[in-house]
Amino acid sequence: MKIAYFDCSFGAAGDMLLGAFLDAGFSLDVLQEELSKLHLPQGEFQLSLSKVHRTSLLASYLQVQIEPVSHDEASKPGHEHEHFGQPHDHHHHHHEHGHTHAGGERHLSEILSLIENSTLAAPVKTTATRIFQRLGEAESKVHGVPVEDIHFHEVGATDAIVDIVGFAVAFHGLGIEKAYVSALPLGSGTVKTSHGIFPVPGPATLNLLVDAGAPTREMTLGYECLTPTGAAILTTVADAFAVVPAFSRISSCGYGAGTLNPASHPNVVRIMLGEGETTDESNGRNTCNSEIVACLETNLDDCSPQVLAFAAEALLSKGALDVSLTACTMKKGRPGHLLTVLSRPEEAQALAGIIMKETTALGVRSFLCERLTLDRDFVSVNVMGEKIKVKVARDKMGKLINVQPEFDDCKRLSLASGMALKEVIAECLRQCALS
Repeated sequence: MKIAYFDCSFGAAGDMLLGAFLDAGFSLDVLQEELSKLHLPQGEFQLSLSKVHRTSLLASYLQVQIEPVSHDEASKPGHEHEHFGQPHDHHHHHHEHGHTHAGGERHLSEILSLIENSTLAAPVKTTATRIFQRLGEAESKVHGVPVEDIHFHEVGATDAIVDIVGFAVAFHGLGIEKAYVSALPLGSGTVKTSHGIFPVPGPATLNLLVDAGAPTREMTLGYECLTPTGAAILTTVADAFAVVPAFSRISSCGYGAGTLNPASHPNVVRIMLGEGETTDESNGRNTCNSEIVACLETNLDDCSPQVLAFAAEALLSKGALDVSLTACTMKKGRPGHLLTVLSRPEEAQALAGIIMKETTALGVRSFLCERLTLDRDFVSVNVMGEKIKVKVARDKMGKLINVQPEFDDCKRLSLASGMALKEVIAECLRQCALS
């Protein structure tokens, strides 16, 4: 199975993602030929691809050069100079293009009609349409109007259409079957839009992340790291937000450059392409759900077991996904405990505070990791006239993987009936097998 991993450590924009595909080996000539199937006016845009350095890293820089609108047209309402990625003033520095957007404003229906009436392949049309629909829904929430009434300014411009449709062309042209995306940095500061100045992340970008349940990572750079177009693309194609997935073979990688070239980091998107390791021998599809969680750890050699037990209960009551204590040997041969807590990324700071409040910890290690889980549900079985809850776990194909009766229910029945606990558990499993 062909998979792709989008490493967006320093952000993402439409032109950066498309540039990364071209850097990974997708043909610029093929891209231009496919984009011509949109039947946009002759000469409305041109693509320019060059090699640039971002810090010391060589990357591909894609520019969508738009035929400028006239001075008279640019002065009309709806022709604000919306820059998706250029440092046109010192207040906000984005990643994308840096020119006046051609085409004025477009309705979502116009854009979808443009795609539908093209001669692009059906999968390309479907992906591009889904991206624009998600973007339209995010904008409609921002303005509180029906999606059909949304007038696209920036994202309806020709360069954004080229970015989104071009991405869909390359995505399917490379045969990608499954996509993984890293946690996304947002940046900081403000962004100037056709509707005024907004804080980073922009409202539409934030709505897209909320809708997708996408994880973010801290990045205090004073500009917009993730643009609405980049967010719409990634949240649409992502099968999971995760760390680097398991590849049986990485066939290629590519780096797509943003406009800025800060000294502190390479302003690029990195794409890895290859064959994914399969966990289901019958059809090669991944069987587990993937999610990003925060892992909190601290070593303790001066905290009583009673206090540790209380802290574990407090952490679970405040939303920790899991808490464990592991015996370990610390400096000077002292016996101690490793306290490990799994949490949702957005709750990590609060839980770290509980650890330091309720234990003797002076610090907590925190890092993001991938958690693979099975789908789980509860069923009830009848044992000696009592209902016992049973947890049932299945893979993504619906295959039964694990069955486990709830211990407290089994314990209650054992104490009430005099039946051995192991016999209660065995009877629960037998009833599950019969149902």
